[in-house]
Order: sequence, then C-alpha cells, then structure tokens
Amino acid sequence: MSSKTISSHRLFVLFMLLGALLLVSDSYSQSGTGLPTKTQIVLLGTGNPSPDPDRMGAAVAIVVNGTPYIVDCGAGVVRRASAASRAGVQGLSATNLKIAFITHLHTDHTLGYPDLIFTPWVMGRKEPLEVYGPVGIKAMTEHILEAYREDNGIRINSLERGNATGNRVNGPTWLLAAGLRVSLRDS
Repeated sequence: MSSKTISSHRLFVLFMLLGALLLVSDSYSQSGTGLPTKTQIVLLGTGNPSPDPDRMGAAVAIVVNGTPYIVDCGAGVVRRASAASRAGVQGLSATNLKIAFITHLHTDHTLGYPDLIFTPWVMGRKEPLEVYGPVGIKAMTEHILEAYREDNGIRINSLERGNATGNRVNGPTWLLAAGLRVSLRDS
C-alpha cells in the first residue's frame, strides 16, 4: 500500500468522526440560540494492543458545548474522561457519558465498552448509553449485558438501590456515517 492510499478502516474512522461532527454541528446550528458553540477534541487514549502503561486504549471525546460524543472505547476510557473533567474539560464527568460511536470491533477499541456502559451508571447516570457502531455491535452489547446481569441485579435490588435505566444501551439499527443513513443488518 502506498502512502497516498487510505485504507478502508481509516476511511471508515474518518467518516465516523465527520458524521459525529456533522450531527453535532447541525443540532447546534438549528438550536436558534445564536450563541457561539465551543467544540473540544480530547484524545482519551492513543494506545494500541501493546500493554504500554503510558497509553490507554483508543478513545476520543468530541465535546460540543459540554455534551460529549465518545469515539471508540479502549481500556481506561471512563477514567481518562474523568481525568479530563478534573482538568477542566466540561462535560466529561462519568455521568455525562451518554453517546458513543464504535468504529470497529477490535479489542483495543472495545475493551472499555463494559466500563462505558456500567461505571457512569454506578456513578448515577440515569439515561441509557446510546451507541452507534458496525455490524456486530448489537451482539457484543447483548453479551456484555448478559455477562453483568447478576451484578446489575445486585446493584438495583440490594443495598445500593441503583436506578434500572442507566445500565441499558440503546443501539439504533441505523448507522449514521458522514450524515447519511445506511441500513445495516446486525447478526
């Protein structure tokens, strides 16, 4: 592959990021408030599958007016978002992590997915996590929720009395890519 060729994976990631930015910018430009928008891009993790203690797994936060959009959720995604929140990035508190885009299902991009589902819920998030991703994300989500079913039951029905909604995931059957809706069958 020449240096001028873009791999299909990189192109997909680029379209996911552009789609997220278009979604975000369109929703704020139509808000009619006339207020300026503030957009921040925060690299939460830049690692790869190598267990480098100085790098967290792949994850990016696009924060628009305090609303975060997480792209990929490698290992450590929630902790790195919390660290960025402590450093002054508004919107990256754990309970505010509600929307995620998964570019592909490699482990270095998804090991933090259970953390993104459950840690913000344990910390008090009441809304389900909204996830957009490739074919297979629905099955992955169902398996994660099943794996933690016992823990969830204890947290909801025992001493913690946690809410029964923030541990859920809404995964639309439509993939938003670069502003275009594409129907994908998830198997």
